Amino acid sequence: MRVSFALAPRLGVAAALALAAAVAGETGCLASPRDGVVFQSDWSTDTGTSRRAVTDGGRWNKYFEFNDSGVQLLSVVPEGPGGRNALRVLQRGVHFAAEVERDNILPPSKDFYVRFYVRNDDTSSVDDHAVEPGLFADSWNNLIYIRKSSGSTGWKNVVATINAGYPVNYWRPNVTLSLGVWYRFEFLVHFVDRTHIQVHPRVYDASGALLCSDGDFAQYPFGTAPLWNGSNTWTLAAYYGAGYSFPVDPRKLVNFVIGNNGQAGAIDTGLPWYFAGVIVRTDWWPGP
Repeated sequence: MRVSFALAPRLGVAAALALAAAVAGETGCLASPRDGVVFQSDWSTDTGTSRRAVTDGGRWNKYFEFNDSGVQLLSVVPEGPGGRNALRVLQRGVHFAAEVERDNILPPSKDFYVRFYVRNDDTSSVDDHAVEPGLFADSWNNLIYIRKSSGSTGWKNVVATINAGYPVNYWRPNVTLSLGVWYRFEFLVHFVDRTHIQVHPRVYDASGALLCSDGDFAQYPFGTAPLWNGSNTWTLAAYYGAGYSFPVDPRKLVNFVIGNNGQAGAIDTGLPWYFAGVIVRTDWWPGP
């Protein structure tokens, strides 16, 4: 989204700034293109269950609740890190799904960085799709940022690159994240050519310490999968160091989706997970 601050001959400074702010509010582009931010949402518009709150005043241009009996999974609460509001996502099992989506954030085949904060209180053990570029397989086969599985002692995240095929389609660090604790996730999606990417994940704890990155995200299952190009102990760092990348349809990576896909086998725990501080930018790692 490009917002111009050049003044038309008969448009005053105040009116021009007001117009630019209105355009930014409609698109979710909240910053000058000079600083690289192409999408941002911190759910600061409101709290509660209204569509206005959940979509952060329209910054998310799509919002769906695919649920039985009128159950609503998404709401906004004042429980985010650093005084932020947070999107609350409920786990109600396989028949209940919901998402917010922002479409056409940037052109196809363009490198980008993503940041969001996530906290998980849910204990359902199946692999919920929580952050991805689209709700359907033709999108998430390209990349899943958060594919979480949980238990009573913590949770794990898998980054999925399903188009690459088994056994280099799931990548998981040997780190168990704590329930009820905020973490910062960041990703660089780097296009090595028009239709191939290398995705670089980073996970930080609440103090800002780096917990895991390319060298920690290992193929899953690690060490027991069939050999692929001579190894079954690939990490993302080794995979990229050997010159490999993942095939994608670049048109499917221009959108961004957060929510709950109602994964098959999901348990109705009634427990939530949360997101806060979403940024997509094109210039550098977003940071805290």
